[in-house]
Amino acid sequence: MKIAVLGTGNVGSALGTGWAKAGHEVVFGSRDPSSPKALAVVAAAGENARAATVQQAVVGADAILLATPWPATEWLLGSLGNLSGKVIIDCINPLNETFSGLTHGHSISGAELVAAWAPGAHVVKAFNSVSARVMSDPNFDGQPATLFYCGDDTKAKQVVHQLATDLGFEAADAGPLVNARYLEPLAMLYIHLAIRQGWGSNTAFHVIKRDVKEPKQQ
Repeated sequence: MKIAVLGTGNVGSALGTGWAKAGHEVVFGSRDPSSPKALAVVAAAGENARAATVQQAVVGADAILLATPWPATEWLLGSLGNLSGKVIIDCINPLNETFSGLTHGHSISGAELVAAWAPGAHVVKAFNSVSARVMSDPNFDGQPATLFYCGDDTKAKQVVHQLATDLGFEAADAGPLVNARYLEPLAMLYIHLAIRQGWGSNTAFHVIKRDVKEPKQQ
């Protein structure tokens, strides 16, 4: 699969490197693909990775990862032209300037705005409630971290499910894109636990289920 990773920060680097090492073709989109930072990210990702401008990176991509700061998202999508039919993985949390809360996420989610800014694209919210460190290693003593995702297009969600599984996550379908209104506030809980309560970035959510029949509703 050809994946355009837009952003060479910790999140874009972690996910792009994982996918490249899993055998996918990864193109890191950067404002300056020849910068030392972009070249270092490509070198760490290995032979299946290269850098290009963000506009070049999305050409022919099977999936596009948005891993840029939230304030730049609307402009970035507008600069990419027609994205109709593209699978867009939105891992961005619409954090406010102090990182103490969300600018969106309850009455409307950032992911729903992404879908509005990229008409016709198949947006899937994913990878927003895990740290870059967990993205690089989601295995906790044999237990995989749970990766929640949501979206409205079945095939796009299948793509994201596979990409999450390729990294070692337990992928969990959390329903339609409107449920990003739950996943984005979940990220704030993660931030609170990991940073404010000192749990650290080697923290992840894991869902435990019992294989038993539920009683019928009367």
